Amino acid sequence: MTHPDSFAPDSARAARSRYRHNESSAARWRLLADAAAIAAEPGQRAAALASILAKALAFLSLEDGLLMVLQDDALQVCASQGLVPPAGARLAYTAAMQAALQPGPQAPLVRQDLVSPLRIGREQRVGLEVLVPLALDGKHRGVLALLSARAAPQPNADDLTTLQALGTLLAALLSGPSQNAQRAAAPEAAALLKQLTPRELQVFALLPSGGTNAHIGEQLGIAAGTVKVHIERILHKLDLRDRTQAAVRAADCGLGS
Repeated sequence: MTHPDSFAPDSARAARSRYRHNESSAARWRLLADAAAIAAEPGQRAAALASILAKALAFLSLEDGLLMVLQDDALQVCASQGLVPPAGARLAYTAAMQAALQPGPQAPLVRQDLVSPLRIGREQRVGLEVLVPLALDGKHRGVLALLSARAAPQPNADDLTTLQALGTLLAALLSGPSQNAQRAAAPEAAALLKQLTPRELQVFALLPSGGTNAHIGEQLGIAAGTVKVHIERILHKLDLRDRTQAAVRAADCGLGS
């Protein structure tokens, strides 16, 4: 007969694995909820972008990052942290930037062990570079770049989905009015959006644009029927009557253009 203690190591490993998974899931929800709360908070947009950038870096445990917005034929830095160009700097497109800003649904671009022009100083080699397109309603607003000078593990598929949802939130913030607007209180907005999955959050952010299910699906690379299912789940979770009410609620939370 096998002694019960012989199963203890495997049980301990399984418990540790479940703990890490739960911690990772909590970190993803926390990033999106915090970003939504910051976006909904009345105040200066520059400060909001800098705060969201800091949280995105903390999420991946990276040290250098910048938010860039498309402006004419260049990218202008609107928030930065670490050894990267400061806010206000204008940067030329690189091949990586052009790849990240291709038309259609774009997942974050992940590269390892390369020389990055985004890092300033004597040593430009980075161990990890993650470029997150900021897209809303089929239009690119800019790029979120997250870097590490040291070798760092690649984000997993769930992390990249979360960053893609964050990119939609940032695009909505960059597209909205620059002055204070009448929006839902930040804690209320955070509690509301925390109920949604990353994909549901992306759909929710696109509702104020008034696009059809097919149009929203085209932007996100999913079928119109899948968009319909997501909207039904959003309405149920947020206790909303129809998609028009959902679009208004999304705008109140600082989402949409």
